[in-house]
Amino acid sequence: MKKTLVAVFAFVFLLGVMGVAAQEKGAGKFDKPSKAKNVQISKKQVLSESDRKKLDSIESELKGKPVKVSTVVDPSVGGVTGALGDAIPSGGKKYAILVGLANYPGTVNDLCVVDAKTGENYPTMEDGLAYYCKDEDTVHMKQALVDEYGYDAENIYTFSDAGANFDSIKSRIDELVGTETAPGKLTADDELVFFFSGHGSTGIAYDGTGAEELSKDEDLDEAIVIYDQEYDENAFLNDPAYAASYVAGDSAFIWDDQLRAWFANSLTDRIFFAFDTCRAGGMDDLQSAGRVLAMSSTESQSSYTYYLGGTQTDVDVIQSSEGLFAHYFVRRAMSDELGDGSNPLSKKDPTKYDGNVAVEEAFSYAYPIVRTATGNRQNPTLNDKFFNDLLLGYQLD
Repeated sequence: MKKTLVAVFAFVFLLGVMGVAAQEKGAGKFDKPSKAKNVQISKKQVLSESDRKKLDSIESELKGKPVKVSTVVDPSVGGVTGALGDAIPSGGKKYAILVGLANYPGTVNDLCVVDAKTGENYPTMEDGLAYYCKDEDTVHMKQALVDEYGYDAENIYTFSDAGANFDSIKSRIDELVGTETAPGKLTADDELVFFFSGHGSTGIAYDGTGAEELSKDEDLDEAIVIYDQEYDENAFLNDPAYAASYVAGDSAFIWDDQLRAWFANSLTDRIFFAFDTCRAGGMDDLQSAGRVLAMSSTESQSSYTYYLGGTQTDVDVIQSSEGLFAHYFVRRAMSDELGDGSNPLSKKDPTKYDGNVAVEEAFSYAYPIVRTATGNRQNPTLNDKFFNDLLLGYQLD
């Protein structure tokens, strides 16, 4: 009898251990930084001054009208239908999570000119040029959401440089979207924007979905590169050996499958994702009914900067960091409203100029410019599963 009881208790204990282990494995699968191998950060390429001057000359001739380029664009590329999709239901709210990095740990990955590089976590105005080692894309996106699409600034959450770390970003997503065990703020009637500008990365993430598994979903994972929580700023500044040997840790990356899992619990389907990174097209793992993904490049391409932070364009004009795609997609198409009516399906229809810039119109405006400026080395990609055109913030009175 004792042997039987011992065997039973041993079996129960084993099941308990296995259950805890499985629970820990499941909990750690997406909720904490993933281990990965063959990780390679894909840094943005720098748009040459001559190429930017060509773009500036084109823009000087726009006079408020969509740019005309020599490249023949497939009308289906922009995804524009010319008809607005559903509005946000009455009572629905608008939220946004905006993440942008130009000042990364150390200096090697900074999106800045040499003089603007800094090892400081939070550059201040007193740092001179170092102040301009910052991302401007999230600033422009927030401005567009507030000024053009009626978002409340209090519902826009921005993460920049050292503040753009794994725990902070995930906590805010969990607060809005919810988790498997806790509901978030979002309801089925709400709208959410997730915007990222910075570096991208590739590798094989050990999260149960990559190539290390027999039942793999893709051979290579993509990630957005954020601020490394494992980075020691004091050691970098004061210990030459640490500075020379520093390698980005696990917390410097959020992998595509992690993002997909974090947004899987969303009650609303109305989500717009935008990525200005290298290999951005790999983020199409996030695709789902009702969602639109605007990605700055294919999953095999680099993306370019429009300005490196600290670039001096005039005696008293020093630019902050901007991505090429974000510059035309957000700043020019949305904020300056040049995307209004950018619809290759109805070129001669005057009614398409309605004073609004849908996501698809903004993409259709930016696509040929970016593609032409880079000689087809950067081809923006749209994954659109929203019926008709998505006008952010569109809500009937």
